[in-house]
Amino acid sequence: MGFNFNIGFNSSAPSSVERNSDGSFFFETQTSDAKHTKLLTDTQKLKAVLTNPAALKVFTLNCDLFSLGRVNKVGGDIDFLYSQRKKPNFKQTWTQFLWEYMFWVQTGTAYLWHPDGKLSDNSTIQWLNPTCIDWDSSVIDKLKGLVFSEATYNEILKGTIKYNLGNGSTKIIPLNEITPFFDLSNIVDGNFYQGASRLDALYKVISNSEQALDAKSINLEFTKKFMVSGKNSDDNIMNLVMPDGEKSSIEASMRSNKSVHAVKTPVNISRFVENIASLKLDDSYYNDFFMIGSMYGIPKDVLESAIRGNSTYDNQEKAIGRHVDYVMKPKGQMLTDELEEKFGYDALEMNWNHLSFNQVFELQRATVIKAKLDNIILAKANNINLDEI
Repeated sequence: MGFNFNIGFNSSAPSSVERNSDGSFFFETQTSDAKHTKLLTDTQKLKAVLTNPAALKVFTLNCDLFSLGRVNKVGGDIDFLYSQRKKPNFKQTWTQFLWEYMFWVQTGTAYLWHPDGKLSDNSTIQWLNPTCIDWDSSVIDKLKGLVFSEATYNEILKGTIKYNLGNGSTKIIPLNEITPFFDLSNIVDGNFYQGASRLDALYKVISNSEQALDAKSINLEFTKKFMVSGKNSDDNIMNLVMPDGEKSSIEASMRSNKSVHAVKTPVNISRFVENIASLKLDDSYYNDFFMIGSMYGIPKDVLESAIRGNSTYDNQEKAIGRHVDYVMKPKGQMLTDELEEKFGYDALEMNWNHLSFNQVFELQRATVIKAKLDNIILAKANNINLDEI
């Protein structure tokens, strides 16, 4: 296969091209650190989240809040999904189901498997782990092709994926039994079953965060180490290199339980790392946490409260409300739209009205209503025509 790139980067034009097992491409450019330009595979994304405290805390913040929401009928049934089936599958509750949806969406794509095409006590729906999906190259080529008719679209969905069950066996699953949900867009590399991921943009941030944690671990280890040296004059040419026996004796004496040690000459005792706080390694973690959190749309007050707890109650509750409106609800709407489409439901919505943070907004609404009523009473007392107002 030949490649001919001319994308206006001059000396930064790709020097090599790799194709990942999921069908995505990695274009390596002539930079000082080309490895950071690589788009992560699903396995790398999952590892990046699960092994990095800052990234995992951001993910769980969003997942915990989203899982508290309820899917309801507009103006009708409360907790509608629960009324249709007590559990989405044999392994999960609906709360866990919603939590897992938000987790996979944040990695880029969440894959919902619904083999029966319905939601009842005799059916099951569950999320697939993207790292367990084996994409055949022929299927990827079709997914990246142009679609001009419904017949072409249905033909593409006859393709299958091989799913690793984790016990040494696999299962072949048709694409028409899988519905993908995307965090950003599914048109970046042409495969409309795979979405772009913010984790690609956060690659350096997460890598630097891990290096800061490694640096802290190394420095903590060296804070336990001491260096003992004599204070003999440098002008004394008779000083000899300390023999191994004398060095071992000094090291053994320093680790003994004796409280008094007799020495012929004064000695210096110093730590290898004197002041670990001056390295500000914890600040690096906080900065990475806030950067990752802002990338996923979490307001600063929510992040502050999660990690330092120094946000006021009202500010925190209002920030949670904004976060629900601007981040949680759009992702919830994306889910309910597909549930309506796949299972034939009408007018589903996801809301968080039962949570305590809404009390702040209820109080604000009550204040506005009271002000309006006071104005009406005042207008009537002064014989002012309300219609004219």
